[in-house]
Amino acid sequence: MRSSGILLHITSLPSASGVGTLAETDKFIEFLRASKQRYWQILPITPTDFVNSPYASPSAFAGNTLVIDAEELCRTGLISEESLSESLRARGNDYGYAIECKEKLLREAFANFVKNNPPQDYVEFCERNDYWLKDYALFCAVKKYFNGKSWLEWDDDDIRMRKEEAIAKYSQLLSDETDFVVFCQYIFDKQWKTFRAKLAKSGIKLIGDIPIYVAYDSADVWAHPELFVLTPDRRPDWVAGVPPDYFSEDGQLWGNPLYDWEAMKRQKFDWWTRRVGKCAEMMDVLRIDHFRAFDSYYAIKYGEKTARHGHWLKGIGYEFLKHIMDAFPELTIIAEDLGDIPKSVLDLRDKCGLAGMKIVQFGCDGNPDNPFLPANFNEHCVAYLGTHDNDTTVGWWQSLEEWQRQKALEVTGLADGEHIARNLLALLAQSRAELVIYSMQDIAEDDTRARMNTPGTLGCWKYMAKRGDFSQRNANWLKKLTVETHRTED
Repeated sequence: MRSSGILLHITSLPSASGVGTLAETDKFIEFLRASKQRYWQILPITPTDFVNSPYASPSAFAGNTLVIDAEELCRTGLISEESLSESLRARGNDYGYAIECKEKLLREAFANFVKNNPPQDYVEFCERNDYWLKDYALFCAVKKYFNGKSWLEWDDDDIRMRKEEAIAKYSQLLSDETDFVVFCQYIFDKQWKTFRAKLAKSGIKLIGDIPIYVAYDSADVWAHPELFVLTPDRRPDWVAGVPPDYFSEDGQLWGNPLYDWEAMKRQKFDWWTRRVGKCAEMMDVLRIDHFRAFDSYYAIKYGEKTARHGHWLKGIGYEFLKHIMDAFPELTIIAEDLGDIPKSVLDLRDKCGLAGMKIVQFGCDGNPDNPFLPANFNEHCVAYLGTHDNDTTVGWWQSLEEWQRQKALEVTGLADGEHIARNLLALLAQSRAELVIYSMQDIAEDDTRARMNTPGTLGCWKYMAKRGDFSQRNANWLKKLTVETHRTED
């Protein structure tokens, strides 16, 4: 069935908290309903790293507590109205402010929470998430104890190596802090369920994102070192990235530890099954970032300064993917199949029956047969003008030289570049793709200042939508486009 939706991460909702939170989701849900959209796509909702990226999280299971609704904490009596009012003073996106304020509010909420016996749903949450929650809480507490150092550099080698007596020692020593971490995850989980219920009531499905790799400095690698390619003393050995290409002469050195797929297989893919199961609880559709690594993945020796000297290894392939699809038959999966992709990756995607991705910005090179042109889309795909890693369409257009613009106009059939974002959105909506996703920046016709991420650079993830972006005028324009292109059930 033809449908459409909008890509907007929760932290990009307009907010006075420093980043968008679940408190601001109601207004965006109203905009989705008013514009007849059936999907909301977000980025990974796990905690971010030290540069605020959601793609290198300290946990593959935990929720990002920065998006917790402080107003709900106030309504339930866990924080004071004065504390809430004091926290709502940010102007635009400010991660530093958000982190400081949310920490303070959650500490206050926790102090009030522990005054009473824990409610039954708290006990059930802890039991249901026991597989990862205790390890994550202890990881966070020990990391804080050692002043935020990576577990590679923890001062006590016994806890770094997870010796039994060290686990017992720090669990007792840091019990208050581990209880606080568990409480924060409980609140996130409770509020997320409320958010999901609102989406379901509005007939909107949530598309989430799962990075294929996890960060080395994560609870997952610390707690399950046997599942990753590490040295005997649990330091990185071979790490992930992609080789040099047209866009990067040195390639991309991501630095994530590689999976030991034979070890994963011996455990019947238990860690991965639990990870996807957690995602299936939280969303309706799952986009797997860097899907190609299931077919073949690039390995770089740890310590290399660039990705030039890596080599390709065969991935786990269909055996693993079939296991996941059999375990979660109700979960729809999108394969991110962008970049320099060999035919074997596309064959694997098709064997699994998964939809791939199309990016219109990649199709405007003057070649009328380019598969990323809307006129050339097949039905079984998810299509975008650009992803979170692309410039906004207006920014992309402004960056092109005149001859490139002319080629783009020729292959798209547009008369000129006026209102380029909306005109390309119209072509996207008219395409054969079963599902098209519009970025909020393109609906608002934002320039490059609203770009979410530029791969390989710092200072990203700061985009915050403007309150006026959710105007009735914008909703009416998008509703008209959606109806005219038959992407609504009405």
